[in-house]
Amino acid sequence: MPSFLSEGTRNMRTGFLLATVAVLSGCYDDPTIIYGRSLDGMTLTVTDPDMGIYPNTSVLDDPNNPFAMSGVGTETKWQIQSGADPVAAYYAWATVLANGPYGEAQYYVALNLAAIYQRGQADQASLPLAREMAVKAYQSVLDNFPDAVTYDASGTIAYELVTPAYKGVVELGGTVAGGWVMVKTSSGADRAVKP
Repeated sequence: MPSFLSEGTRNMRTGFLLATVAVLSGCYDDPTIIYGRSLDGMTLTVTDPDMGIYPNTSVLDDPNNPFAMSGVGTETKWQIQSGADPVAAYYAWATVLANGPYGEAQYYVALNLAAIYQRGQADQASLPLAREMAVKAYQSVLDNFPDAVTYDASGTIAYELVTPAYKGVVELGGTVAGGWVMVKTSSGADRAVKP
């Protein structure tokens, strides 16, 4: 690089070039490269108290949603879930849910809203709403997606989501609706059922 460039400018150019090569070569593990802004340190500002709760799709119109215009890829949502903060993960899963609803997406919306509330990652007016939204999102799993599953890290062993959704409502101080109850299986494990 030309020697007349400052160290900061050279570093910036080098970083840009590396990011461009990574994107073009398909070797990108960092979702911030894909979306062009940091996905860490975000703060939730609720623009609609039903955003991210099926069948609401207002997350696609939220100006704070970094994924509203581009969507979220099949593998990218998992990279964001594991590598970014809960606000970014919430927006990713809510975008996925709005574009093609299914129970796993609703569950991860709820999980991330609960984390946002517990970590205080919403503005002051939105913090109590984040808790209420998490409760509604968990309840939506029970109401709308009772057969929903997710998979372990290997992607091969499925487990149902109604039990953790039920527990999520209770842990946040909500009341489970719809006739769901928690029972013990013959092996002693908890299981949410709707008799």
